[in-house]
Amino acid sequence: MVTLKDVAKRAGVSVSTASYSINNSPLITNDTKEKVLHAAKEIGYRPNGLAKNLKEQKTNIIGLFLSGFTGPFFNDMVEGIQDVVMKKEYELVVCATADTHRLLVERYVDGAIILNYHMEDELLESLASEKLPCVVLDRELKNPYIKNVLLPNEEGSAIAVRHLKEKGHKRIGFIAGSEASYDGEMRLKGFRREMVNQGLEFIERDLIRADFTEMSGYTAMKDFLANANEDYPTAIICANDEMAIGAIKAIQESKNRVPDDIAVIGFDDIYISHFFNPSLTTISVPRKQWGITAANTLFKMLEQNFEFEPEQLKVELMSRNSG
Repeated sequence: MVTLKDVAKRAGVSVSTASYSINNSPLITNDTKEKVLHAAKEIGYRPNGLAKNLKEQKTNIIGLFLSGFTGPFFNDMVEGIQDVVMKKEYELVVCATADTHRLLVERYVDGAIILNYHMEDELLESLASEKLPCVVLDRELKNPYIKNVLLPNEEGSAIAVRHLKEKGHKRIGFIAGSEASYDGEMRLKGFRREMVNQGLEFIERDLIRADFTEMSGYTAMKDFLANANEDYPTAIICANDEMAIGAIKAIQESKNRVPDDIAVIGFDDIYISHFFNPSLTTISVPRKQWGITAANTLFKMLEQNFEFEPEQLKVELMSRNSG
């Protein structure tokens, strides 16, 4: 089946530009529109007939667009969204893909909740409208038909830094994830800022990069310790719990003790963090409430209420045995 992405590729433009062109947006020049329409005709693209009808009607379907399902973080958030969607007598369709999903582009849904870094800002801004409001969980966009429902990531890192300073730590490292992660980079940003606020020096070689998995945290920490020549921080804050758990295993294998030699703090408070040995000190994120807030925000917009700010979420420190 020929998709809008195929048209964009044939015309040499972005998917959002192709969408604008096919919908005759005044933001696109006539030359570009003609090029896109010609490409669509050449490869036989036709907007889905059902989708065209749905643009004028309600589908009673909400779309949740994720980058993927890996890791234990998402279950509670999705459950929170589903609770609200069911209460409103709508259906929830969950999509996880690296590509822009046609359910959104062709408007099979009444509204969308986005936690998918593969979807470009430009595309979301081109699609969001009074008839297709969107809630984003992984970026900050200024658009009348898009609301940002974000975790207080910076505050969470600040709480962790303050906790470790109170414990007497002066040199604190950080295990970050991929730079493509909005939440991860906000957690790093909050860490850097609070280190300055607390008068603590951050040594750049104490910034470790992994990819949010337990194995990556283990490998990154193992390599870090092997090359540190026993010159390393007395505490590490991690951008998520899985990396923290992996890091603890590597620290223990190096014959260091947690938290006596190196304290470790995670972020998210996933289920296993209670039962890991040592139990993980971490920043607890209200994952289910995040989903509930996102869904409630979207339904307000579906009621044509766009003049409001979403409910603010809160995080808290769970002080256990690792730090």
